[in-house]
Amino acid sequence: MFAPKLETVKIRDCWSLRRLSVDRPTSSNTPPLEVDCEKEWWTCNQWDGEEVNHHPSLYKPGHSKYYK
Repeated sequence: MFAPKLETVKIRDCWSLRRLSVDRPTSSNTPPLEVDCEKEWWTCNQWDGEEVNHHPSLYKPGHSKYYK
């Protein structure tokens, strides 16, 4: 998905989702995409690597205390 202006993604109860594939411009002044998700989902995500723009360092995870 190409989303140059996307700032935040909320993910809830999507346990089959293993990859977060968002194509955004990356530069030193581009803030990381905020991902509001369950902590357990974040740790189980399958990362493909920075070379394909799919690495945890490109995202800013946020975990609600009310979810796993």
